[in-house]
Amino acid sequence: MEKISLSSNLYSHPDKLLEDHLVNVARLMNLFLSEKPLSIQNELKEIARIIGLTHDIGKATSYFQEYLFAEDPKKSKLKSEYSAHSLFSAVCTYFLVKEFCQRTDNKNELLPLFAYIVVRRHHDDLIDVMDELSLFDSKNLQILHEQLNSIDDTSFSVLCKILYQQGIPVLINKKMLHDWFNGFGDELKQYRKLLRKARDLTRYLTLNLLYSLLLDADKSDVVIGNLNIPERKDYDEKEWIDNYITNLPVTSKINELRNEAYREVNGKIVDSTRQKIYSINLPTGFGKTLTGFSFALKLKNELKKNCINPRIIYSLPFLSIIEQNYHVIEKVLEINRILPNSDVILKHHHLSEIFYKTHEKEYTSGEAEILIEGWNAEIIITTFIQLFHTLFSNRNSSLRKFHRLTNSIIILDEIQAIPIKYWNLIKTILTLLAEKFNTHIILMTATEPLIFNKQEILSMTEASKYYDKIDRIELISEVNNPFKIEQLIDQIDENQKCSKLFIFNTISSAKNFYYLIKDTSISKTFLSAHIVPVERQKRIDEIRKGKYKLVVSTQLVEAGVDIDFDIVYRDIAPLDSIIQSAGRCNRNAINKKGLVKVFSLIDEKGRRYASYIYDAVLLDITEKLLSAQTIFKEKELFHLLDKYFQQTAEKLNQTESSEILEAVAKLKYDKQNSDELAISDFRLIQEDYPKIDVFIEYDETAVKVWREFEKIKMIKNIFERKKEFLQIRKDFYNYIISVPANTENLPPKIMDTYYISKNQLEDYYDQETGFKTKAELLLW
Repeated sequence: MEKISLSSNLYSHPDKLLEDHLVNVARLMNLFLSEKPLSIQNELKEIARIIGLTHDIGKATSYFQEYLFAEDPKKSKLKSEYSAHSLFSAVCTYFLVKEFCQRTDNKNELLPLFAYIVVRRHHDDLIDVMDELSLFDSKNLQILHEQLNSIDDTSFSVLCKILYQQGIPVLINKKMLHDWFNGFGDELKQYRKLLRKARDLTRYLTLNLLYSLLLDADKSDVVIGNLNIPERKDYDEKEWIDNYITNLPVTSKINELRNEAYREVNGKIVDSTRQKIYSINLPTGFGKTLTGFSFALKLKNELKKNCINPRIIYSLPFLSIIEQNYHVIEKVLEINRILPNSDVILKHHHLSEIFYKTHEKEYTSGEAEILIEGWNAEIIITTFIQLFHTLFSNRNSSLRKFHRLTNSIIILDEIQAIPIKYWNLIKTILTLLAEKFNTHIILMTATEPLIFNKQEILSMTEASKYYDKIDRIELISEVNNPFKIEQLIDQIDENQKCSKLFIFNTISSAKNFYYLIKDTSISKTFLSAHIVPVERQKRIDEIRKGKYKLVVSTQLVEAGVDIDFDIVYRDIAPLDSIIQSAGRCNRNAINKKGLVKVFSLIDEKGRRYASYIYDAVLLDITEKLLSAQTIFKEKELFHLLDKYFQQTAEKLNQTESSEILEAVAKLKYDKQNSDELAISDFRLIQEDYPKIDVFIEYDETAVKVWREFEKIKMIKNIFERKKEFLQIRKDFYNYIISVPANTENLPPKIMDTYYISKNQLEDYYDQETGFKTKAELLLW
């Protein structure tokens, strides 16, 4: 391609020529596309180039140019439908992609429409595609013509020549665009029948992919610059985990079983070109993090033989275990003398620190945010929320990283945390990703749900043999005789030598029990989501070090958190949750036998606390299974879980899965006046009540953070305000908790944020049990 030597003197941003931005975005789109499967590259390479080269061509209007360089307050007056650029750019892109498809005999009839939608919505969220077809009207047409007439002829001629040199299929001019605009309304109408006729889910992937590529390239060029995107790293990872394991101390007799499982998984020969979905099912405490990561590295090396260098996306359901797993993998890198810089490994969740550093440079907070949210690393540690709301969303911010899923290896740890109502939806889309995007998926759990049939995945472990060999715990069922919290006091012995963990289903029941035992001399602590995150993490670290003999908690410790107790008490819950809780008991087989006692707690009205947060069908199945006998050996739990998942699969319908899949097929991203579910209705975590965020001035650090926050809120420029907030975001959210919006004890609202100052703590916050509320029941 020819080097740009002309200048249009048109600007996309105050410091950037329009042609430079358009060319840079096209190049970045094709750079990102070069990591995708060849079939996708061959179909979309030129389409992506055209989209990148024309996505902002509407900024050539005099309306936009005047708006861009205007000073406040005149700028706000100039912002209008005439200074907008997305529709103008989208119509141009549509006809150029249509022209290219006709010339190359491309059979995908929807690509011109997809190109239009991608550009039309690149500053917005996606909507129902059928609604999109109805939005173009005579007023839009009139605005387009006036925008076109306002463009300087000489500047536009230079811009179009540059774009033609860079790859658009025809040299466009203003007369051509007038004709295109006049015919566009009729062009859109033809797609109604076509969209109704074909319901191939692949088109959802295609539209999302193009949209994602443009969003990522556009934001990356604007904030970071075309030449400052970190280059991919290529390492020899084959021995990483082996090198790490040889440095681990032998801590318990269960180590040999862990090593056996590790050897079994990594000793299997797999055909990565045919097999895409794998399962690692092992009892809790069997080192799934290292075993699964090791297998992902093995897959990565196999794929490299076919010139594919996949990123590893390690996804987990809870923040509490993200930090834990991140530090394990960080240590693996350090043992192998790999600096754990951000382009090698990064964390991404809503509390992530906005910091990005490579061997070459440290990026500013604005640049770091773009790089982190774009998953620019070899290993990404993230949440289920981030991952699944990238797969099912209409939101610009969520879909930007969608393209990273192609040619990737996705580890889904604690897969049982996916709500049963979404099993069919998740299975269908993951299968499609594997087939169309060459995505390899590793499912890891101690309680394998029946999301996939056994024939559809390759099991890397013979789970039953490990369960048969372990005898760490006994589960004692007392679910047939419901009782009140006061009766649990009998389980407390102030002279106890063993450690005990009590897991409750609601914050209120956990608090009530803690208050009952508060005056005992035994060392103890309390955990719930109403403790500020910084203190919550501190307590978890102290629990790991054995500081407390007694811990009272909600379910936030039940999966993945590496803590260990002699006895675990668990209020009844779905069986897979109970088994996860049991994983906090004698996990290293240090003691002769741990005990897990399951009971059924009722409140003052005689209602089970479990019924406030769990599905009645799941509780009923669990109760019947646990009523069959009083004592269960650990190896019996594996077969009990099989029965549980078979019965849940039979009794729970997949209506919501089916309805969202229908929305995916229809490209119904959002809805206006419709009772049908849209893709935007997907919620991995369903909130049972409205919540508000509260900042707690818990300690001196929080005081300093709040003062910084006050200063930032006074900054008038919205972009500068956001930039400054990114510097303190992690610290700020370390002191944020979510409470029910209808609580009677709401603190004052300062600068649009509910805020408890340090001198108000006594009124709103208990140092041991967290936020004080008058609500009867609180979910964790």
